Amino acid sequence: MTPNRPLLRPLLVWAFGAPALAVAVCLAYLTALVRWSGPKGFWAIAPGYIRMMAWLFGIRRSLEGWDDLPLEIREGRQAAIFIGNHTSLLDPPLIIATLPSHPVFMAKRELAYVPFLGWVIWLADFIFINRNHRADALKSLNLATQRIHDGQSIAAFPEGTRSRTGDLLPFKKGVFNIAWEAQVPLIPVAILGGRHILPADDWRVSPGPYHMRIGHPVEPRGYQDAEALRLALHAQVLALLKVP
Repeated sequence: MTPNRPLLRPLLVWAFGAPALAVAVCLAYLTALVRWSGPKGFWAIAPGYIRMMAWLFGIRRSLEGWDDLPLEIREGRQAAIFIGNHTSLLDPPLIIATLPSHPVFMAKRELAYVPFLGWVIWLADFIFINRNHRADALKSLNLATQRIHDGQSIAAFPEGTRSRTGDLLPFKKGVFNIAWEAQVPLIPVAILGGRHILPADDWRVSPGPYHMRIGHPVEPRGYQDAEALRLALHAQVLALLKVP
């Protein structure tokens, strides 16, 4: 664990947050039953719970560049793929609580079996990826492509894991094959502050800013293939991270 990090505050917040999560999950399932839709139940409850936890931890969320996106993307009428750097375990929930649209995530299959967290992911209708089985992974990628064709936006961390140094890791190919097949815009996202708030191999959340910087949409039709698209998005996210 990283030295010189707060102990009492995160301990108290996690102690409160665990039973509160159980209550939030139950409320989300009840809402889903009433509305006859799992994702609606998730989005009715989850962002509020996450914002409450962020406030208790002292995380100050901010969003830059959202208003510069096309209106149809901001309102969820145009599917898009949000491509971000992965800095912390808190990235997915903080994106859920911060982005005004409702992108779903592509999550590791193993998370489906984590108590409460896995139930939430099922309820949110995220797309599970079995990285240990190629055939299942291809099915998941095909499902993601179909979901995008149906109008669902997706958020992904193509580094595949959290960066332990803060440097942007190479992007993996999968999500760019999806984008190339679906021909939907990709939105580069730079996440700043996540590694300070909660670094890898630690549970002690530190107060601080968590800033999301949104770049301009990238259209796949402007590139030769999915590989060129992958390299272009890596360069765009890297450039956003370096903006003063």
